[in-house]
Amino acid sequence: MLTNFKYLIGFFYLFSGISMAQTSLNSAEKMLKNGEIQKAREVFLQYEDEPKSIEYLGDIASFEKNWDEAIEYYETLVEMDSENAMYNFKLGGAMGMKAYYGSKFQAALLLGDIKEYLKKAAKLDPTHKEVRRALVELYMQLPGIIGGSKTIAESYASDLDRLNEVDALLADAYIYKTQEYRDLAKKKYEEAIRTAANQPELLSRNYLKYELGEAAAIYEIRLKEGKKLLEEYIENFGYQDLKSPAWAYLRLAQIERIQNNQKEALAYIEKSLNIDPDFDKALIEKQKIRRL
Repeated sequence: MLTNFKYLIGFFYLFSGISMAQTSLNSAEKMLKNGEIQKAREVFLQYEDEPKSIEYLGDIASFEKNWDEAIEYYETLVEMDSENAMYNFKLGGAMGMKAYYGSKFQAALLLGDIKEYLKKAAKLDPTHKEVRRALVELYMQLPGIIGGSKTIAESYASDLDRLNEVDALLADAYIYKTQEYRDLAKKKYEEAIRTAANQPELLSRNYLKYELGEAAAIYEIRLKEGKKLLEEYIENFGYQDLKSPAWAYLRLAQIERIQNNQKEALAYIEKSLNIDPDFDKALIEKQKIRRL
C-alpha cells in the first residue's frame, strides 16, 4: 500500500512539474507577443529541453539576427523531428539569412543545405506559403551556373496561386523585378495592393503589410493604401517580422515626400532615425525631404 502511495506521490509531482512548465511557457509566449523579448527568453532558457522553448529561442535569435545561434536551435529541432515542415523551413531560412549577410565563401558552403531544408519543407507541407516565397527568391537570386532557375522559381510561384493571391502576386512581382522588368513588376505590385485592400483576410502575416507598403513607396502606386498598411505594420510589429519599424517609417516618409508633404515626411523620417540614428537610407531620405 505504501509503495503504491509513493508511486502516487511521484506521479503527482511529475504532473505538477509538467503543469508548471506549461504555465510558464504560456506566460513567456504572452511576453513575447507583447514585445517583452528578453523576459520571455529568460523563461524559455529554463525549459531548453522543450521543443516549443527551443523553437522560440531560435525565433528570438533570428529576430536579433544572431544567425549562428538560431541555426543551432533549429538544427536541434530538426534532429528531434526531421519530418516537421516548419522546423525545416526555419533552419533553411536562418541559413539563408546567414548566407545573405555573410561572405560569398560562407554562402557557397551553405547553399546546398539551404536548398535541401527549404525544398523538404515545401514537400512536407503543400500549403506552406512562406517557404514557397523563399524558394522563389532563392532561385531568382542564384546565377544559373550554381543552380538558379527562373523556371523553378515560377513553379513555386504558381503553387501560390491556390494558396494566397497576395503571396502569388508578390512572387510574380519579385520575378519581374529581378529580371529588371520594372513596368511588369509595378503592375503586379499594384494588383497585390488592390487585392489586399479588397480582401484583408489574405494578409495572413504582418510582414506582408510591410512588403506592400514598401512597393507603394518605391513604385509610387496606391499611396493611400500603402500608408495604411505601413501604419498597421508598425502597430502590430513583433518578433516574427523581418524589418524594423525604422524601415516602415522610412517608407511612410517617402510616401509623404512623393506627395510634397514636407512636414509630415520629416516627422516620419525623424521617427525612423530615433530608432536607428545611423540608418543610412533614412539619412539620405532626410536630405531629399529638406530639398522639397
